[in-house]
Amino acid sequence: MATRRGAVKKTYNLPPVLVTRARRILKARTETEAIIRSLQEVAFMDEVARAVRATGGRIPRFQPLK
Repeated sequence: MATRRGAVKKTYNLPPVLVTRARRILKARTETEAIIRSLQEVAFMDEVARAVRATGGRIPRFQPLK
């Protein structure tokens, strides 16, 4: 999880049901942790999408570990 260093306190109006669901799915201890991890997941998904587009939509074949 990200450290608190560099964190900025913000106020957002979020649907409680959605925050609770994210917390349960991610097994997060706090709502803040659930929100941070959710944002990290979205950022990761963007990185994956950009990498796939950079390869022309083709994912390279991986060799199985022996």
